[in-house]
Amino acid sequence: MIYGKCETERSRGMILIDSTIYIDWLRRRAELAEILEPWLMAQAVACCGIIRAEVVRGVVHPRQKAKVHALFDSMRDLPTESRTWHDVSELAWELDRQGTVLPLSDLVIAVCAQHADATVITTDPHFFKVPGLKIRTEVPRFT
Repeated sequence: MIYGKCETERSRGMILIDSTIYIDWLRRRAELAEILEPWLMAQAVACCGIIRAEVVRGVVHPRQKAKVHALFDSMRDLPTESRTWHDVSELAWELDRQGTVLPLSDLVIAVCAQHADATVITTDPHFFKVPGLKIRTEVPRFT
């Protein structure tokens, strides 16, 4: 299902998977690399530092932690540069003035996705409040 900005059948665009999805997959003991294999091979899946930190902090076993780091290392990294923080602060200011106060981490992820023209894959309701953000609730089939 697609929310936010209308998206065409361009399912091969960049995707940025929110930590809520990874955490759910890890709880279900899903094989993350298998799920994402076609996206990884096409270099069409991205990650940012906040997502990595949120996911890794919840991993209990060192072997699993190493696998998660390796998975994130194989993705396109979306850095949080000065421009990112400027845009995050502007987005936070605008939303706050409208009465919509979102967690800073979600705002950073949203701005990283917007800078990369990526679709955020998430079940977190906060993201649905970010204007113009491309959102899906599940990873689309790679075509």
